[in-house]
Amino acid sequence: MKRDEALGIIERNEGAPQPAEVRMYNCKDSINLLLEFLDGEMSPEDAQHLREHLRGCSPCVDFLRTYRATPGLCKKALAAKMPKEVSEKLTEFLRSKIKSAS
Repeated sequence: MKRDEALGIIERNEGAPQPAEVRMYNCKDSINLLLEFLDGEMSPEDAQHLREHLRGCSPCVDFLRTYRATPGLCKKALAAKMPKEVSEKLTEFLRSKIKSAS
């Protein structure tokens, strides 16, 4: 088992795929399989194929990093409180829009 720092994943020693087994994933495949990959629910062979794609595709690696960071960013955004002044102005604006619409 080794850690791939570029991908931020731990690789198990599964051996290199044989030439006849090599399947090239494209970016769409990678994105569609990412959750399954991160949850460890992918077959070792498919995970290896995905890792091979990720090693050669910096946009997909960037997507993977963004995907991993999203829950933490959402948690921070939801924890932040709106300043009272902004909240009051927003409430006033919404009330005026509701009144003008009715």
